[in-house]
Amino acid sequence: MAFIRYFIAVPRIILNDRTCSQTDKLVYGVINSLSNNKEYCYASNSYFANTLSVKEKTISNSINNLKRKNYISVKFINGQRRIYLNEDIVSKENSKVLEKNENKNIVKNYQYKRKEYTRNNYNKNNKLIPYWMEHPEVCVDDPASPEEKAYMEGLLKEFKEDWYMTKIGGYSL
Repeated sequence: MAFIRYFIAVPRIILNDRTCSQTDKLVYGVINSLSNNKEYCYASNSYFANTLSVKEKTISNSINNLKRKNYISVKFINGQRRIYLNEDIVSKENSKVLEKNENKNIVKNYQYKRKEYTRNNYNKNNKLIPYWMEHPEVCVDDPASPEEKAYMEGLLKEFKEDWYMTKIGGYSL
């Protein structure tokens, strides 16, 4: 059985639960990913163990912990284990991953935008280049009008008064 998604999603309610181990959170994410099409996941403990590079006993403990916290429920139907997400605790909007085509677009767009951003915004020394340095046309040297000068002087005076009040303790210019 292969992953049907490019990534797993763990809702914030589970991610922030400090009583869940990191493995519990990953197991929930894999269950979430695999249960997207059928409302349940039927993967075996050995599948989870191989996917997450842990022992089957660790997976068994994680599934029991998630059941105990009521994040998942497990039912046996015709000899097959089915693991259901508890949508009362974790809402459908948060627990379901996007459809397969949307996932491909997300991954594709993320990789493209990351490459473009890196290519366009870093110089040879890996330092971020400010927008105005790449686009000097946005920098215009226009003298300030008398109204703008008066407004800036007022702001500067107000700033100095506030600064002196806080630093010197009540003394004003």
